[in-house]
Amino acid sequence: MLSKGFKVVQPRRFEVYIEDLDFNEGRTLVKIDTAAICKADLRYYIGKRDARVLGLKYPMNLIHEAVGTVVKDKSGRFSVGDRVVLVPNYIPDTHNSSECKVCQNSYLGENYCPSALFASSNFNGFSRDYIVWPAKNLVKFDNSISFNHAVFAELTSVANAAYRRIDSREDDVIAVWGDGILGYILVAVLKQFHNGDIIVIGHNEEKLSKFEGVRTFLSDDPRIRDCSITVGFECIGGAPSEKGIEEIINVIQPGGRIVLTGVAEDYVKIDTRRVLEKGLSLYGITRSSVKDFEVAVQLLKKADFISDISKLVLEVDIIKNIIDYYETFEKESTNRKLGKFVMKFQF
Repeated sequence: MLSKGFKVVQPRRFEVYIEDLDFNEGRTLVKIDTAAICKADLRYYIGKRDARVLGLKYPMNLIHEAVGTVVKDKSGRFSVGDRVVLVPNYIPDTHNSSECKVCQNSYLGENYCPSALFASSNFNGFSRDYIVWPAKNLVKFDNSISFNHAVFAELTSVANAAYRRIDSREDDVIAVWGDGILGYILVAVLKQFHNGDIIVIGHNEEKLSKFEGVRTFLSDDPRIRDCSITVGFECIGGAPSEKGIEEIINVIQPGGRIVLTGVAEDYVKIDTRRVLEKGLSLYGITRSSVKDFEVAVQLLKKADFISDISKLVLEVDIIKNIIDYYETFEKESTNRKLGKFVMKFQF
């Protein structure tokens, strides 16, 4: 069977690729229905990475946030018509996960395995009409969840992975630095699991106003120091994450835990002296496991969680051809609102 897709071949240039699908045992044929663009996709599209790195990546199918419908299954796990979320991590069949200490570590999971591949990063992503994907990397969701909401399962899974790594306590005061989409979804997840105080620190008052049910502060507000923060999540990314990390280190309580989730292309400075003086622990979280996706799907069944997530759908774009695809990438590249332009693949 042939599949049609769009690959980025150089900055701001896509090309149409027609490829033959290799449908083996343990695989499932999925029709991609809905997808969303990540900041990492935009970096490849715009060319905001080292030229040498980009040269190794191009040509590549972008998109790692996608959901679709099962067309055919050779694993025995799914039926035709099942709705599924695609889990973007990919462990080659040649890798023996049962003997891999990283894969068997429940705190880490297969994403941190040195052999792991990740869609739209070091492996082709989901910007195509049909894809053959390992059945073990698909998570079913029922018809009560719309495709437009299910496409946020990937970010929800990352937020869940970040939260579960810290072994939070009820008396923890958790603060999230970053008023963007990851910070927003993390707060939505925290509200489902954490009964203690939740605080959000950001730079944009309009975005902060959309964080409901939690306390919000603008960065550098002196009142942040009085909040007795014990856990700090950095959800800023890029060069600005340096200032955010500095503020977390300065205001967090001794013995606190800091979780870094934002990706920066260049090195950022961290005041290790203050980290040592305060006995802080630093965690790095950027991806998630199949189990995190399963949690995400369960959360997407909850009305209050959907109420939060639905606000992130800025617009639904129908993608019938490569021109439509270009237009959505261009809109997303200049988007400064809290949310995404969701894409419906109909090409």
